[in-house]
Amino acid sequence: MNAASILILAAAALGLIGAARVVFTRDVTRLALGLGGFFLSLAGYFALAGFGFLALAELFIYVGGVLVLVLFAIMLVHRSEPGRPSLESRHDMLAAVACAGLFAFIVLSLKGFAPSLTGGTTSMDALGSLLLGKMLVPFEVAGALLLAALVAVIAVSGGERE
Repeated sequence: MNAASILILAAAALGLIGAARVVFTRDVTRLALGLGGFFLSLAGYFALAGFGFLALAELFIYVGGVLVLVLFAIMLVHRSEPGRPSLESRHDMLAAVACAGLFAFIVLSLKGFAPSLTGGTTSMDALGSLLLGKMLVPFEVAGALLLAALVAVIAVSGGERE
């Protein structure tokens, strides 16, 4: 087993542990740390694939920006008990089914479009022309759906207004 295989396995283990921590923990601070581990594993994948710019962007934007924003949100959230945020995980089965369906839809819709990182001459130029060419409309629709989901979460979790 060479060094690259060991690094890929380490990044995979870090990603799986971080993702599992995000899904199964009840403490939101540990959830944020699991999210940070997952983001670090993605940066490791980008670095191992030879995309140094994306690895640094992942570190600066997601680990340095989004994760810090999540930690600030945790500190500022309404607290029901002294010192404990009033967030809970309900693990709703309907949400799991909807997520699985959305994941299957995304995988099936991208099946013929995704360039291979391992075999061929795929470059960032090819990926950019793919995203801004054939995939521009689905890419923008996915962004609009994510924005609508964010607005819906804010509307649903609005809670009490004073």
